[in-house]
Amino acid sequence: MQPTIRRLVRDAARHRPVGLALGAVNQPYWTARCYGGTDKTTHGYLPFYARYLGPIRMRRNVVVEIGVGNYESPVPGGSLKLWRDYFPRSVVAGIDIAPKVVELGSRVRFFQADQSSADDLAGVVDALGGRLDVVIDDGSHVGEHQWTSFRALFPAVAPGGWYVLEDLSTSYWPDFRGMIPADSTTAVGLLAALVSDAQVDDPIYVDHADWGPRPDVLVQPDIAEVHVHPGIAFIRKAARA
Repeated sequence: MQPTIRRLVRDAARHRPVGLALGAVNQPYWTARCYGGTDKTTHGYLPFYARYLGPIRMRRNVVVEIGVGNYESPVPGGSLKLWRDYFPRSVVAGIDIAPKVVELGSRVRFFQADQSSADDLAGVVDALGGRLDVVIDDGSHVGEHQWTSFRALFPAVAPGGWYVLEDLSTSYWPDFRGMIPADSTTAVGLLAALVSDAQVDDPIYVDHADWGPRPDVLVQPDIAEVHVHPGIAFIRKAARA
């Protein structure tokens, strides 16, 4: 048996069962290490994924990640393997502007699409049945693209579902059209608007209407929670939507 074939057989026999077991007990860091890791390990994001997404990992979700590998390589990065095993009952879909060869089993799908195109993203949503449970934006990290993707995909997120924005530092970097301070066109600017949108549902506006008016929605209604950490943010859709 050729060495490459032996390695593939060994990986199929050893890594996936281990990864599934680790995913089931909410260990995304060690699940990722089964496959050599992803940049989510070096950025320190995986404990936050365990905190916010761990409680839903055993449900039948539709999980979408924007940006699944190096632009120049047809091989996807390790995150699709991570999500396949972390969400063992879910459909996992990768989106990338560059073509990728994705052969990770029947639950993992790939769509070549541009995250800055609302039409492309609408096609992905339709192909996935119109409902998403988790969206992870690890794509271009350009603020304009992040805004477009959020506006296109968040309405399809199921009540109680999550939208994740990674690598917020690019909001401050000129190469990603960022600046200091980050303005309203960046991902940080998007989060600032969503914090305001979350306040629309404060019951104080009903209990004390005489104190002042309810604010208008800036970006999106039904924002239940916005959790911001160094480099990453988790946005939960209201359960009543």
